[in-house]
Amino acid sequence: MTIPSVFYRLILFLPVLFLVGCSTEIDNWDYPSSKVSGQFLYKGQPMQLMSTASDATGSNMLQLHQTGEGWIQGFVKVFSKEDGSYTINTFDGDYYLNLTPGRGPWVPNTDTLRFSLKGEEKNINFEVTPYFWLSDFKSNYQDSVFTATFNLTQVVASATMEKAVIHLAPTAIVDNTSKVYEKAFTTVVPGSNTITLNLKTLSNAEKTNLKRTGFLFARIGIKTRNVSDLIYSKTVPLTP
Repeated sequence: MTIPSVFYRLILFLPVLFLVGCSTEIDNWDYPSSKVSGQFLYKGQPMQLMSTASDATGSNMLQLHQTGEGWIQGFVKVFSKEDGSYTINTFDGDYYLNLTPGRGPWVPNTDTLRFSLKGEEKNINFEVTPYFWLSDFKSNYQDSVFTATFNLTQVVASATMEKAVIHLAPTAIVDNTSKVYEKAFTTVVPGSNTITLNLKTLSNAEKTNLKRTGFLFARIGIKTRNVSDLIYSKTVPLTP
């Protein structure tokens, strides 16, 4: 007995109809209008962090989880800006934030920030303990020579500083991922430090890469041994 070809066509059509129906339902959802904002802090002071956001490299330093009725399985990746601030648009509900394991220039911990969201929640700040701390940062740029002075404090006694760096980039996003040029210093120690970079010593190719936008920015960072993320100074524009 032969099954009519129309039956086969119906079997093939039903899954498509189901997917289209699901897609239409999802497309009809309103964009989340509730907002959560906060900042990474050390003793109440903003952390200067990597601001490049990438799902591919997993550079998010926070994870947002929903709990309670209507919870959604999994978590939302939360990325921070240069000054350690973060903003998340989501739906009302009960949530908690936790640090992404293996990320951040700080001592790992399993703390969670729990809150109920209805409209907007501000100052959901995450206090962390960095391995090293940069303060009193000042910079100067004259005759193609960039000079940075800063105070370095070792917060965690067991931590070992791998290097200090000067990062240069042709955009205001300057960090270990987005840098175009790096100069490393291995003689920096806790206390007052001064490091310099003479841009005249760069190769022609390096100078060309840094001139791509007509702007130039610099930032210094501290790399702790066996820790992927750096703690940074503020980014500064370099003008002749």
